[in-house]
Amino acid sequence: MRFPFHLLLALLLLSGPAAFAQSGPPSALAQGPTPTAAPADSGAVLVLNNWYLPRYQATATSGADTTGALLSLFRKRRAAGYLFLVPYVVGASLALPISSTDAYGQQHVASEAISPPLGIAILAATVAGFVAHANKFNKHHLLAVDRAYYARQPVPAKYRHLLKPQHFADAAYLREALSQQMAREKMMARQGKMP
Repeated sequence: MRFPFHLLLALLLLSGPAAFAQSGPPSALAQGPTPTAAPADSGAVLVLNNWYLPRYQATATSGADTTGALLSLFRKRRAAGYLFLVPYVVGASLALPISSTDAYGQQHVASEAISPPLGIAILAATVAGFVAHANKFNKHHLLAVDRAYYARQPVPAKYRHLLKPQHFADAAYLREALSQQMAREKMMARQGKMP
């Protein structure tokens, strides 16, 4: 069985921009936190895929868990990036000749693609949209927003207007689950030390 060329092409093109958008520019990686702000991951808890949940202590005056809600927003938007596969496959199907298998198991390749110009336009727009989306919601931007928020700067409007009550609820659920997990780990450590 041959692996379809357009699926291999889709995997290669989507993995490249994702890796680039995830890594961020080298200058952003080399810069440390500002002296007035603590690093966003100091005392933080590591969650899935190396995303950090910054420390947050709920008090009567602390307000909502904005840093947790931002983490929830970024993770959900990153996961939604896989929706770019749909127009990508459509564009590849239009730009490349399609192969089919008949009832006898013989594979036939169409002599020409359905609409190469339209397919290439869809492919280009999809890749550009995916790169912009992945860049807007990468880990380095989240850390920068968290550091700025810790330094009492407002959350940028491009992220603030996307925060919904569900993101705050997800952050509360995640913090509760993590606190229960840490309590279990402390209890297990104490039991392990007892003779």
